[in-house]
Amino acid sequence: MLYGSERSRTMPSKRYFTLAEANAQVQRLHAVFTQVMQVRMQLKALYERLDRAGFAPEQGDEDELPEGAPPHVLRDRAHFYGLVEALREQVDLIHDTGAQIKDIEIGLVDWPGRAADRDILWCWRFGEPEVAFWHDPDAGFDGRRPVSELDGILP
Repeated sequence: MLYGSERSRTMPSKRYFTLAEANAQVQRLHAVFTQVMQVRMQLKALYERLDRAGFAPEQGDEDELPEGAPPHVLRDRAHFYGLVEALREQVDLIHDTGAQIKDIEIGLVDWPGRAADRDILWCWRFGEPEVAFWHDPDAGFDGRRPVSELDGILP
């Protein structure tokens, strides 16, 4: 029997995705980001309503009930934090695809990949029908280049 101190402490190897593997996640991510966008709109509206009432939520105050808050504020805060949890669950679903979230507001994700014996990132943005761009790890969104540039290099 192995105990904590006897288990291998090696880090898992880095996962690389092929273009096809990244594209296989697009439909699922489109559905998840549709939910993310809806939840974010609801969160924004609730936050603004709570702020106007003088009870804007602050990070870390999930378990605190504002003293003297009217019942509608308590309901709105409970709904707000329920939506925060729903958003966390959506983020977990995104991470489950192997994607790295780069910008949740616009639905921008990358997957690590390899081309021409170097690391690259497959880049997809919510609303795009497929993964059609890649970039070097240090280039970011502005460095996106069409996948067609890799024709003949990819397996």
